[in-house]
Amino acid sequence: MVYRIKDYARFQHFKDRNPPWIKLYRDILDDPDWHDLDAGSAKVLVMLWLIASEDETKHGRLPDNRRLCFRLRISEKELAQAIIKLSHWLEHDDIDAISNRYQGDAPERASEETEAEAEAEHRSPSVIKSADDGFVAFWQTYPKKAGKGAAERLWKKLKPDLPVVLEAIERAKESDQWRKDGGQFIPFPATWLNQRRWEDEPDTATASADTPDTKPKPGDKRTRHGAEEIFTDGAGWVPA
Repeated sequence: MVYRIKDYARFQHFKDRNPPWIKLYRDILDDPDWHDLDAGSAKVLVMLWLIASEDETKHGRLPDNRRLCFRLRISEKELAQAIIKLSHWLEHDDIDAISNRYQGDAPERASEETEAEAEAEHRSPSVIKSADDGFVAFWQTYPKKAGKGAAERLWKKLKPDLPVVLEAIERAKESDQWRKDGGQFIPFPATWLNQRRWEDEPDTATASADTPDTKPKPGDKRTRHGAEEIFTDGAGWVPA
């Protein structure tokens, strides 16, 4: 598996020269994901940023795992553990697009990688995220589309149960607070996640009003906040 630094243009964007330094912004001091890292992982991340600056394509690509282990002076097991902890700052790179200077050193992979790994390696990062953690489904269902980056970081940190979250959102959509003034009082997605609102007890008044005669059936459609929704068995109301 080959990786590259996510949003690498922030660290280095020179087209015609390769200075011996990278840019590091002060906003990392207020980044909760940075402060959640242990000292060893933070050290590895800084070293990865520096190694990525050597990529001749200027895309922040990292070398193959064998060479990366050598540059970091760590074992393959330690590298795998670091990659998991640093997933917020890394993304998969297409193996076919790697600079030629790394291809000669790449280990033989055909006999090692599974069919699932090969398929995952050629999928886009957004598809991988969707399959891994369910954030895309959450974002599509949540009615207020604001602060996506902050919401995604919290989602990855909290790792909530997707079906439980979607069910809680559907309950909240029927509440007076979320209906009032065209949804003006719906909290931002990051606020809702940070407060773990999916763990709130169901409103008894709303629940009692949901009688067998009025409960929606799979396939029912409605329009809310200008968007068409369809009712499904597993996830409740979702975008049509």
